[in-house]
Amino acid sequence: MRNLKPSPAETYAAGVAACGIGGLPCWKRHGTILLFLSMKYEIDTTPLLERAFYDGKDVFVPKIIDDKLQFFQIFEHDLNGQWETGAFSIREPRDADSRNALSPGHFPCLVITPGLAFDRNGDRLGRGKGYYDRFFAELDAQNLPYFSVGLCMPAQIVERVPTKPCDKRMDVVLDVFRL
Repeated sequence: MRNLKPSPAETYAAGVAACGIGGLPCWKRHGTILLFLSMKYEIDTTPLLERAFYDGKDVFVPKIIDDKLQFFQIFEHDLNGQWETGAFSIREPRDADSRNALSPGHFPCLVITPGLAFDRNGDRLGRGKGYYDRFFAELDAQNLPYFSVGLCMPAQIVERVPTKPCDKRMDVVLDVFRL
């Protein structure tokens, strides 16, 4: 799966197609969206960010701090340069502090999750660092309500993803071209 390298045009087209999630009940019922910022060869989430702002959602994006995935709220004006390059060369919010950090008051939320591969059972193959699995474990330990969506392109759906007991199964896996 690491050798899957779609072109920038394909990742952007996938990002535009991902906006179709806006018609689904899981999108409509959540006011807070946790959305990954894409890295090279992933679905370009910029169109989905724009859709979230258009729909009036509170949008939070991840930043790795002390080897832990944390989410911070961004605003529409942040799309024009309020970023820094973080771990794995991923855009992260520059202004990330306790004032805009995700808190229990922002739940329930929709967590749109990246992955290298997904299967139809909702199992997800990440990049091997466990950031999202640990994040979901924290949410579960605090009994915070969320709905997890594995967002992918058709080539990322496989027969079976190898799992460990600590791996979090997605509530739903969405092929962006079938929304």
